[in-house]
Formats: sequence, structure tokens, C-alpha cells
Amino acid sequence: MHHAPPRFELPRVGIVVTCHNYRAYVEDAIRSVLAQTYQRWTCVIVDDASTDGSTDHVRQLLHEIGDPRLSHLVRSQNGGQLAAFRDGLAASDAPFVAFLDADDIWLPNFLVAHLSAHLNATRPAAMSSSDVYLVDRDRTVLSGTYLMLRKPRSRTDASGMATTPCKQLGEMAPEIAYASEYPITYFGPEAYGWMWAPTSSMVFRRGALEPVLAFPFKSRMGTDYLAATCAHLAAGSLILSECLGLYRLHGASVTAGAAYAGGHVQQSPGYRAHEMTMGKDVLDYVLADAERLGAINGRHFVPGFLSRHVKRFGDLGSDSRLLPFLDRRSRWRRLRKRLTQGLRGLFTKV
Repeated sequence: MHHAPPRFELPRVGIVVTCHNYRAYVEDAIRSVLAQTYQRWTCVIVDDASTDGSTDHVRQLLHEIGDPRLSHLVRSQNGGQLAAFRDGLAASDAPFVAFLDADDIWLPNFLVAHLSAHLNATRPAAMSSSDVYLVDRDRTVLSGTYLMLRKPRSRTDASGMATTPCKQLGEMAPEIAYASEYPITYFGPEAYGWMWAPTSSMVFRRGALEPVLAFPFKSRMGTDYLAATCAHLAAGSLILSECLGLYRLHGASVTAGAAYAGGHVQQSPGYRAHEMTMGKDVLDYVLADAERLGAINGRHFVPGFLSRHVKRFGDLGSDSRLLPFLDRRSRWRRLRKRLTQGLRGLFTKV
């Protein structure tokens, strides 16, 4: 008698749509979730105490749609995007988590492209990020790429490794089969610096994201920077070159301020002023989690990361907690620099 082998299950994705006063856009975001070709998902819309009618609008919309995979969580007080992330993560136990800002839109193959990349047969990563089209408030396309995404452009990035989705898995499970002509690049945890597109381009493994969102960060801005930078340290990132979403530039976002002029998307002055706080938050996270990160990536990993991070955020170099992670030469250089600064301050007063 022939016995068929038991069929494995493909992973679910927990989707979190974060909304604060985006009544004009949130329906587009929700309908882009419903249009996904990969259907193994649940989605919670977290309303962060909106005051523009978003709450009632979403409640009515979900009633009309009637899809049990959609749920609505309304916060009584505004806690910022990080608090909304945490509430959304707690609402699902799916092994993969994706965040969608309520003013952005996914293209139909967003989830299947990310899942097929994550389930590759080369390097499992902590997270993935794909390219996006930049659009204005009316969804007019302004750019065909997000320039800060570290995908192959004029030349190959030597620190990245080309990766392909698992063909064997796609043959066994057509739901996850996805063929794309666009490169996928893996960057290991040792790769430093921003390499992703914004929040709505990212898919995380729950195991990499949970310890990050459990950490008591002080910043209320730059949640995508904190989540991506810290989760990446666990197992690196997959960068999908394909544009799989629409990233909206408009007057209510942190990237607002002026019409898009090409090149890099300019952050608002308030966001830039907050960068040192975010850098300090990452430092605090790495120091608190140094033992685990060292066990995962080797004993030289944390000192190497801290060296690059302090170089990027120079004012953090005076933190005494860094001393155990510095070699003897670095400690002497640091001491000499502090002495020099002290003497200069003394003579300036005189």
C-alpha cells in the first residue's frame, strides 16, 4: 500500500499595520494586504490613538470586508510607533513578522517574494528588505528605487553574497514558488550601517525581532532604524533588489519637508536631531546583549561592532562601559584623547 509522505506547512506571516491619523491612506494599505498572492497571514491594524476618524473608518472597513484574518487594536493613548510595533507583535505568534505603515502600499508579490527569499537553501537571515517605488500622496511615481538600499547598482558590494530562493521548496509547495530576475544579496551581521529601505519594506523572523522589541529603548522615533539595526545583529539581512511596494512621501511623514529632488530621501530636521538618541539606544542594546551576540557571532564581533558604531556616533566614545571591549592599544588611545581634551579645556579656562 502506498503511503504519501506528510506534507510540511508553510509559515504564517503576522502583519502589523501601524496607523496614527492616516485616515486618508489606511484603506489602501489594508487592501494591499488582501491582494497578496501569498495568503498565509493574519493582520492586525494598530491604531495609535488617532484623532482624525481613522479608528471608525477602519472599524467600518473591516466590518464590510468580513475577513477573519483582519483584526483591529485601538490604543487609548498615543505611544509612538515602537509601542504600536510591540502591541502588533504580541497579537500574533507567526514565525515571520512584517510591518506596513498605514500610508504605504505593498504590491501583490511582496509576501511571496520575501518568504521565498527567507526560505533559501544558502543563508537563513534575521530579516529582509526590498526596494520600493517612491510616490507622492496621490500615488504618482517619483522614483524607481530607494537609493539607500544596499542592492547591486554600478558595482557588486564585496561584503554581500548572492542568494537565490530555494527552487526545491517551490517545486514541492507552489504557494512559495517565486521566480524573479532581480538579485537577492545576503549581508552578514558584521556588515555595518543602514542598508535597508524603510519600515514597509521589511520582514523579520520573530526570533530575531522579539528580543529587540522587548528592550526598553528611549527613542520614540526611528523605530525601523532600531528594529533593523539590532535584529540584523542576530543573523544578517537579505536585500531584495525588486521593487515590491510604494513608499509615500507626503507632508505628515518624517521624511517630509520639501518636494522630492532626486537622490536620497531627506529626513526631517526633527528626525536628524534625534539621531544621537537612536545611536545611544543601539549602544545600550548591544552592551546589554553582548554575551548572546558574542556567542552567536564570535568573541570579536561585539568589539568590532562597537568600534564602528562609536566611529559613526563620535560622542558615544566617552561611555565607560566600552572599556572591557577595547584592546590595550585602543584603551591607551582613548585615555590619551581624554587627557588631551582635559588639558585643552584647562588651558582654555586659563
